[in-house]
Amino acid sequence: MTSLNNQLLVRSLVAMPNNLSITKFQHTFSQSDKLDTIILAMRKGSDPHELSKKLQWQDFEIFASILIESFGYTFERNVVFSRPRVQIDVIGFYQKTALLIDCKHWMKIYDFNIAKFSLNQIRRASVFLDKRKEFDAAIPIILTLHEYSCNFFEKIPIVPISKFKEFLQNFPFYPDRLYLIQRK
Repeated sequence: MTSLNNQLLVRSLVAMPNNLSITKFQHTFSQSDKLDTIILAMRKGSDPHELSKKLQWQDFEIFASILIESFGYTFERNVVFSRPRVQIDVIGFYQKTALLIDCKHWMKIYDFNIAKFSLNQIRRASVFLDKRKEFDAAIPIILTLHEYSCNFFEKIPIVPISKFKEFLQNFPFYPDRLYLIQRK
């Protein structure tokens, strides 16, 4: 395993069709084989952006969760609240702060829709804090497959998957740069 060729490993993902969901994939292999392969490639230094292009949107959310967990954070995925109805793709927990992550795998982010995505994520964060009293604060985040021309939209981080690990390492050092919603 130590002589594993990273590029060969990434190229092997091409053999797995993009329209192949984990559910369909598990009929041939175990449910986690594709993600295990991606995790192995990531640990061997492969680019997370290139790896994530081989995933469906559901898999992209799982991949984000795996990255969060690799930093020692706990997480929840596909969290739904009612009254008002809110769905959150991934939540990473850092001490008493929740990182609310909206995964945008399916498209590039453009200026005309970034405001909408950001406002929706702020709303989700507010609802989250109303429902989950054990947390003191929430940070809305947009995680993208593609690079975006700006890193923040009104203090909401727009993080490409290629820089997500760096973001997870460094965000606690820059709380003044982030849109932090605190319990009232």
